[in-house]
Amino acid sequence: MAFSKFYFAVQQRLHLSQSQNTANKSRHHHDIVRPPVTTVLDAKNNKGLNFTIEERQSLQVHGLFPAAFRTMQEQVFAVAANFHARATKIGRYRYLRSLRKRHERLYFRFLSEHLEDVLPVIYTPTVGVACTIFGMIYRGPMGLYVTKNDRGHVAEVLRNWPEPDIKAVCVTDGERILGLGDLGANGMGITVGKLELYTALSCVPPHHLLPVCLDVGTNNEELLADPMYIGTRDKRLRGKKYDELVDEFMQAVVQTWGRRTLIHFEDFATPNAFKLIERYQHKYCCFNDDIQGTAAVGLAGLLAVERVTKKKLDKHVIVFAGAGSAAMGVAGLLVKELKSRKLDEKQIAKNIYVFDQNGLIVKSRTDVAPPIQPYVKDMPHIKALDEVVEKVKPSILIGATSMTGLFSEKILRCMAANNERPAIFAFSNPTSKAECTAEQAYNFTEGRALFSAGSPFPPVTVNGKRLTPGQANNCFAFPGIGLGAMAAYAKTIPDEIFLVAAHTLAGYPEEEAMASGRIYPKATEAKDVALTIAVAVAQYLFDNDLAQVYPVPENVCEFIVANLYELCNGDSLVVPWKYPDLPTVPFTEGYNIPPKDIKISF
Repeated sequence: MAFSKFYFAVQQRLHLSQSQNTANKSRHHHDIVRPPVTTVLDAKNNKGLNFTIEERQSLQVHGLFPAAFRTMQEQVFAVAANFHARATKIGRYRYLRSLRKRHERLYFRFLSEHLEDVLPVIYTPTVGVACTIFGMIYRGPMGLYVTKNDRGHVAEVLRNWPEPDIKAVCVTDGERILGLGDLGANGMGITVGKLELYTALSCVPPHHLLPVCLDVGTNNEELLADPMYIGTRDKRLRGKKYDELVDEFMQAVVQTWGRRTLIHFEDFATPNAFKLIERYQHKYCCFNDDIQGTAAVGLAGLLAVERVTKKKLDKHVIVFAGAGSAAMGVAGLLVKELKSRKLDEKQIAKNIYVFDQNGLIVKSRTDVAPPIQPYVKDMPHIKALDEVVEKVKPSILIGATSMTGLFSEKILRCMAANNERPAIFAFSNPTSKAECTAEQAYNFTEGRALFSAGSPFPPVTVNGKRLTPGQANNCFAFPGIGLGAMAAYAKTIPDEIFLVAAHTLAGYPEEEAMASGRIYPKATEAKDVALTIAVAVAQYLFDNDLAQVYPVPENVCEFIVANLYELCNGDSLVVPWKYPDLPTVPFTEGYNIPPKDIKISF
């Protein structure tokens, strides 16, 4: 076609287009900008039936959904119906995993509104079961795997994560998952669960959170022989090479996302757990939940026992059954609490006894690790826990052994015989590993026990009185501690932070609840607890020049709340605003391009 004819055809088409009836807007046009459907239906953006008809049409997804519109509350109801329709907890866990893959905000809204039902599923005990079969239920990326073969390239692996603004990393090497032992790369499930509680309980935006598994191998022979295992099929990396990998990881996190990034250590074996927190606590913004988070929750329980019994902590005789990271974390923070009361150091350790798999920790033993040394006793060695209880007559018994049924009827009755309100803590997770059940604790103490466990137990009726056990769960501590540290951009997280968290948590239950024996908040109160602790932690960081936010906010609570994750869907379309008609200058036939008096060289 000659150029003149082509030009004429285009002009004619343009004229017809401009003169067409503007009321006819249904006609397709090749210049319509269509947002990618994958973006609209991405888990972060997808509102499902909560998209309005206008949003569906404007975003080009009209017809992909049925005609019905549901409010978000109606969607939550539908999720609850599907959740409870699953017959098993692992079935419910798998349903929730698929829900998050489709509707992220709805997922966290459901978690937030149904904490009592959901916590035992996304957290202990069901998350432990999920980790044992993780290879079978794995469906796609949930976090980052850094393997021992990535040494020298860890920063490159971290940069592969699609979210650019990470504020907290939860990392495990999978060697001590709950009370289940070495689960290797399957430990990713626990880091995912922990970070989801950061969002569900303390409303930290999920795109700021990153689960990481350091896949350094596993010594679990069953996993190595399991064709479904998803990790490195090799023995665990140990010694200098392991330390170098963790060092590289810590440096890579700071290099990638900055020194303000919070690093949450989770479920490392006891020797590594203590070693890493000792090495990094004063260099990075980090904490170990198994040691320090458990310590805050444990000390809160002890402070609550002090309130109920009207007896000072240093006057209580305390027996720790177990000498791992959890027990020694609680013991260490208890010592710091008593030191803050200006008590003599020898007097502090006098009433603290530690019992491990080889018996009571005494001077004659040669296998005592450094963290346990302060609690060594100059007395004959006793191998049986019931004999220790008979001998020292503790008023507080704390179990963190993963030994089911360790607190026998004899031990519990002995506790009741020597104390009006014996305090019994069965910290071990999951429920199947608890040292005793709530029913046993109450029945064998005539309902007088102040009982709490790491996992939830149902209420028990004794002598016509309904007793509700407390849950000494880390979910009452780490979400608030993490939120406070992230809000203030903590430089480091000193031990005093966990004292602050413990006192805040201990003061939360009302007197009526304390009198009935429930010394921890209800699961439904976990969100309020998290915010309360976050404000107290952030305030401490600001007051002690440990924060990196300038200027210091006048109202810390308002400052934190202003940056929380919204659990409600907002508008998916930008709301347009009015703009005035701007004056124009029409082009004329005599307009020269370029004007004759201007010379342009290209």
